[in-house]
Amino acid sequence: METDFQQSLLGVDPKALLVRQVEELYDAAPTVVIFSFVGSIITLAVLAQTGDLGRGLYWFAFSTFVMLIRGTAVWMYRQQAKPLADAAIWAQLIVVGNFLAGVQWGLLGTVLFSSANIYRELFTLMVIVGFVGGSVTPFAPVKWAHPALSIPAALPPVIYIFFIDGGAQWLPGIMALFFIFTVIFFGLRHHQTVTKRLIVELRYKALLASMGESNSQLGHQNSELKYRTEIVKRAQLEASSNAAILARHVDRTLLPVIECDANFAVVSWNAAAAHVLGYGANEARGRNLGELLFPPERQVNIRAFIDKLFRDDKPAMIDIFAVTRTGQRIPVRFYVTPIMTEERMPLRIAVIITDAYAESSHRSTRTPAAAGY
Repeated sequence: METDFQQSLLGVDPKALLVRQVEELYDAAPTVVIFSFVGSIITLAVLAQTGDLGRGLYWFAFSTFVMLIRGTAVWMYRQQAKPLADAAIWAQLIVVGNFLAGVQWGLLGTVLFSSANIYRELFTLMVIVGFVGGSVTPFAPVKWAHPALSIPAALPPVIYIFFIDGGAQWLPGIMALFFIFTVIFFGLRHHQTVTKRLIVELRYKALLASMGESNSQLGHQNSELKYRTEIVKRAQLEASSNAAILARHVDRTLLPVIECDANFAVVSWNAAAAHVLGYGANEARGRNLGELLFPPERQVNIRAFIDKLFRDDKPAMIDIFAVTRTGQRIPVRFYVTPIMTEERMPLRIAVIITDAYAESSHRSTRTPAAAGY
């Protein structure tokens, strides 16, 4: 079962997290290296003051070596292109450098520990405790950076002082070991706190990046939608204009133009139809065109004609004597066009009427649909 800390890592790239951890640690590392070396110089002065300069110089040489390793790592890190291609090696370098620094301070509390000068003993403990405790914050971002320093710096002196030099002192020794455990424990807890903060930071940056990308895509989509909307509006305006022009043409043409529904009932009737056939638009609208204009002997096949018209889905031509409102029979030619929906369902029937005698000089035959009717 995952812990709360492990669950908080979900959704975060471990490599990106390690990069941020290393960046945060190396941000404080230069100050830590400088402070540590200043402490080494002061310690050398104390060793010289207490008559231990010979061993102190060896120890200081080792301290200088450690400072050079840690300082070189910091300098090389600052020369790298960001973000880091491989953050793990830089984390390992600081852990190794901290371990050597821990050995450096551990030697001060063991090999160089002196029982001859009480203030030097106090100074030694003060220096070790100060560097171990003070290193919790700057080295917390990388998990083992602080333990690498604190364990070799504090544990050997505690064992040497309380269990070897002058005999075993169990209660103070146990308390000192517990103190080391406490420092390491809270150092690791602080590492978790820093890591959670960096995880939140990475998620926040990822969210901002995602929002930026989404906003960019949304802006592009809005522009495209606006363009498409303009095209549709133009098409609608053009279609509306064309429809209005066509409507005016149909209304003012000299040819009778009639529109019927799928059952041949009149829907619209222009002025020319009213003039030629005698029926006003209100009189004709809603009535079956075949029953209105065809002579009785030609009305028996109206239903079959309509069914065939939509089944073939082709225009047809009919020559017939139309009966006007006054009962007069006039020879006319019906041009009948079926109109279907996109689903191939009958919708409308368009009818244009011309003078059959005037057309006869240009046509000598009828279409198959007319012959069939």
